[in-house]
Amino acid sequence: MKPILTGFCQLAYVTNDIDEGMALYATYGVPSFHRLDAELPAEANGEAGTIKLKVALANVEGVQIELIEPVADLGGFYNSAIAGQTGFALGLHHVCQKLTRDFADWEAHIAELGGTRRPIVCSARADDYARIVFTDDRKLLGAYIEHIWMTPEAWADMGSRVPFHAA
Repeated sequence: MKPILTGFCQLAYVTNDIDEGMALYATYGVPSFHRLDAELPAEANGEAGTIKLKVALANVEGVQIELIEPVADLGGFYNSAIAGQTGFALGLHHVCQKLTRDFADWEAHIAELGGTRRPIVCSARADDYARIVFTDDRKLLGAYIEHIWMTPEAWADMGSRVPFHAA
Protein backbone atom coordinates (compact mmCIF):
# COMPACT_ATOMS: atom_id res chain seq x y z
CA MET A 1 0.00 0.00 0.00
CA LYS A 2 1.27 3.50 -0.86
CA PRO A 3 1.58 6.02 1.97
CA ILE A 4 -1.42 8.36 1.98
CA LEU A 5 0.24 11.29 3.73
CA THR A 6 2.01 12.73 0.69
CA GLY A 7 1.54 15.75 -1.55
CA PHE A 8 -0.30 17.93 0.97
CA CYS A 9 -0.41 21.57 -0.05
CA GLN A 10 -3.36 23.15 1.75
CA LEU A 11 -5.28 23.61 5.00
CA ALA A 12 -8.94 24.44 4.39
CA TYR A 13 -11.31 25.97 6.90
CA VAL A 14 -15.05 26.44 6.76
CA THR A 15 -16.49 29.66 8.14
CA ASN A 16 -19.85 31.36 8.36
CA ASP A 17 -18.30 34.75 7.47
CA ILE A 18 -15.51 34.77 4.91
CA ASP A 19 -14.80 38.49 5.39
CA GLU A 20 -14.33 38.03 9.13
CA GLY A 21 -12.16 34.99 8.45
CA MET A 22 -9.88 37.00 6.15
CA ALA A 23 -9.72 39.80 8.74
CA LEU A 24 -8.69 37.23 11.37
CA TYR A 25 -5.92 35.89 9.14
CA ALA A 26 -4.71 39.47 8.52
CA THR A 27 -3.93 39.67 12.26
CA TYR A 28 -1.65 36.64 11.71
CA GLY A 29 0.27 38.22 8.82
CA VAL A 30 -1.85 37.12 5.85
CA PRO A 31 -3.08 40.48 4.52
CA SER A 32 -4.59 39.42 1.18
CA PHE A 33 -6.49 36.57 -0.43
CA HIS A 34 -7.70 35.69 -3.91
CA ARG A 35 -11.52 35.63 -3.77
CA LEU A 36 -13.77 33.57 -5.99
CA ASP A 37 -17.29 32.22 -6.07
CA ALA A 38 -17.44 28.53 -6.93
CA GLU A 39 -20.48 26.70 -8.25
CA LEU A 40 -19.84 23.03 -8.96
CA PRO A 41 -21.99 20.02 -9.78
CA ALA A 42 -21.32 17.58 -6.98
CA GLU A 43 -22.43 14.65 -4.91
CA ALA A 44 -21.93 14.77 -1.15
CA ASN A 45 -23.16 12.40 1.54
CA GLY A 46 -25.40 10.71 -1.03
CA GLU A 47 -27.05 13.95 -2.16
CA ALA A 48 -26.55 15.18 -5.75
CA GLY A 49 -26.85 18.81 -6.79
CA THR A 50 -24.81 21.98 -6.94
CA ILE A 51 -22.41 23.20 -4.28
CA LYS A 52 -22.04 26.99 -4.11
CA LEU A 53 -19.15 28.40 -2.11
CA LYS A 54 -17.45 31.69 -1.37
CA VAL A 55 -13.72 30.92 -1.40
CA ALA A 56 -10.61 32.85 -0.36
CA LEU A 57 -7.09 31.53 -1.06
CA ALA A 58 -3.64 32.64 0.09
CA ASN A 59 -0.21 30.97 -0.02
CA VAL A 60 1.89 31.23 3.12
CA GLU A 61 5.43 29.91 2.73
CA GLY A 62 4.35 27.04 0.46
CA VAL A 63 1.13 26.12 2.28
CA GLN A 64 -2.14 27.32 0.87
CA ILE A 65 -4.83 28.56 3.24
CA GLU A 66 -8.38 28.15 1.95
CA LEU A 67 -11.36 29.78 3.63
CA ILE A 68 -14.77 28.48 2.56
CA GLU A 69 -18.17 29.97 3.27
CA PRO A 70 -20.88 27.58 2.07
CA VAL A 71 -23.72 29.32 0.26
CA ALA A 72 -25.47 26.12 -0.87
CA ASP A 73 -24.18 22.96 0.83
CA LEU A 74 -25.06 19.34 0.04
CA GLY A 75 -25.87 16.99 2.88
CA GLY A 76 -24.15 19.30 5.38
CA PHE A 77 -20.75 18.31 3.99
CA TYR A 78 -19.09 21.69 4.56
CA ASN A 79 -21.23 23.04 7.39
CA SER A 80 -20.43 20.00 9.54
CA ALA A 81 -17.04 21.62 10.29
CA ILE A 82 -18.75 24.45 12.19
CA ALA A 83 -21.90 22.71 13.41
CA GLY A 84 -22.93 23.80 16.89
CA GLN A 85 -20.75 26.92 16.94
CA THR A 86 -22.42 30.25 17.62
CA GLY A 87 -21.33 33.68 16.45
CA PHE A 88 -18.34 33.79 14.13
CA ALA A 89 -17.27 30.23 13.36
CA LEU A 90 -14.14 28.78 11.79
CA GLY A 91 -13.34 25.07 11.69
CA LEU A 92 -10.79 22.83 9.96
CA HIS A 93 -12.51 20.95 7.16
CA HIS A 94 -9.82 19.33 5.03
CA VAL A 95 -6.24 19.10 3.91
CA CYS A 96 -5.58 18.98 0.18
CA GLN A 97 -3.56 16.40 -1.70
CA LYS A 98 -2.52 17.89 -5.05
CA LEU A 99 -2.14 15.49 -7.96
CA THR A 100 -0.16 16.90 -10.88
CA ARG A 101 0.31 13.84 -13.05
CA ASP A 102 -1.76 13.12 -16.16
CA PHE A 103 -5.44 12.23 -16.10
CA ALA A 104 -4.79 8.46 -16.38
CA ASP A 105 -2.80 8.67 -13.13
CA TRP A 106 -5.74 10.53 -11.53
CA GLU A 107 -8.09 7.73 -12.53
CA ALA A 108 -5.71 5.11 -11.07
CA HIS A 109 -5.42 7.14 -7.86
CA ILE A 110 -9.21 7.33 -7.52
CA ALA A 111 -9.55 3.60 -8.15
CA GLU A 112 -7.29 2.99 -5.12
CA LEU A 113 -9.47 5.14 -2.86
CA GLY A 114 -12.81 4.36 -1.35
CA GLY A 115 -14.09 1.31 0.41
CA THR A 116 -14.97 1.26 4.06
CA ARG A 117 -11.55 2.38 5.34
CA ARG A 118 -11.34 5.58 3.26
CA PRO A 119 -14.78 6.19 1.80
CA ILE A 120 -15.24 8.85 -0.88
CA VAL A 121 -17.86 11.15 0.62
CA CYS A 122 -17.92 13.98 -1.91
CA SER A 123 -17.04 14.37 -5.57
CA ALA A 124 -17.16 17.38 -7.88
CA ARG A 125 -15.83 18.56 -11.20
CA ALA A 126 -15.17 21.87 -12.87
CA ASP A 127 -15.79 21.42 -16.59
CA ASP A 128 -12.87 19.55 -18.14
CA TYR A 129 -10.09 21.22 -16.18
CA ALA A 130 -10.54 19.88 -12.62
CA ARG A 131 -11.64 16.79 -10.70
CA ILE A 132 -12.11 16.71 -6.94
CA VAL A 133 -12.95 13.97 -4.46
CA PHE A 134 -12.92 13.97 -0.69
CA THR A 135 -12.18 10.94 1.46
CA ASP A 136 -13.26 10.70 5.08
CA ASP A 137 -9.95 10.57 6.92
CA ARG A 138 -11.21 12.17 10.13
CA LYS A 139 -10.16 9.14 12.21
CA LEU A 140 -6.56 9.57 11.02
CA LEU A 141 -6.25 13.36 10.63
CA GLY A 142 -9.31 14.89 12.22
CA ALA A 143 -10.21 16.19 8.76
CA TYR A 144 -11.20 15.11 5.27
CA ILE A 145 -8.60 14.78 2.53
CA GLU A 146 -9.38 16.61 -0.69
CA HIS A 147 -7.78 14.90 -3.69
CA ILE A 148 -7.60 17.33 -6.61
CA TRP A 149 -6.41 17.06 -10.19
CA MET A 150 -6.32 19.99 -12.59
CA THR A 151 -4.84 20.51 -16.02
CA PRO A 152 -1.37 22.12 -16.07
CA GLU A 153 -2.97 25.28 -17.49
CA ALA A 154 -5.47 25.44 -14.63
CA TRP A 155 -2.70 24.98 -12.02
CA ALA A 156 -0.69 27.78 -13.66
CA ASP A 157 -3.70 30.08 -13.83
CA MET A 158 -4.58 29.49 -10.17
CA GLY A 159 -0.98 29.96 -9.13
CA SER A 160 -0.85 33.34 -10.83
CA ARG A 161 -3.95 34.57 -8.98
CA VAL A 162 -3.30 33.45 -5.40
CA PRO A 163 -1.11 35.87 -3.41
CA PHE A 164 2.09 34.58 -1.80
CA HIS A 165 3.07 35.75 1.67
CA ALA A 166 6.60 35.16 2.96
CA ALA A 167 7.46 34.80 6.62
